[in-house]
Amino acid sequence: MSTKVQPEASMVTPAVEEQRVTAFAHAEIMIDADTGQPTFCIATEQTLGDFEAATPARGLAAAEKLREEADRIEALANEYAATVVIPAFIETYSIELEELDMAKLCEDAPDLAAKFQAFSAVKNDGSILVAVPAGQNPIARLAAIRDLVLDLRKQVKA
Repeated sequence: MSTKVQPEASMVTPAVEEQRVTAFAHAEIMIDADTGQPTFCIATEQTLGDFEAATPARGLAAAEKLREEADRIEALANEYAATVVIPAFIETYSIELEELDMAKLCEDAPDLAAKFQAFSAVKNDGSILVAVPAGQNPIARLAAIRDLVLDLRKQVKA
């Protein structure tokens, strides 16, 4: 029902390759000073070198490409969180991370399984146990772990 998650063996050399995603578009409706007629214009180069009058279809195509690039940016952020930030956070705060199979744990209450983000407890040796759902989005997992650790630290100081 649960799986212990170990941080990467080496925090110095993370198992992530260098990657880059660029997403850009500039669109506006301009009013011709002489005729007063509106014109839809778009550029997809950051230098605006391709800024020109465009059809709505070109605008939709640019928006579609931006959505695809946004998905790639999100995937990069998730990969970075999963392979670099979470392991470093686990190591820094001596966290024992455990993944829970929420479908099995909450067979009688599937709505509860969908709402569960994380649970933490301080063990007798002072280390922190954090339980998270298996398959959780890495950025959501990082936020949940961070919030729990910060809350635990506040409680210890109080």
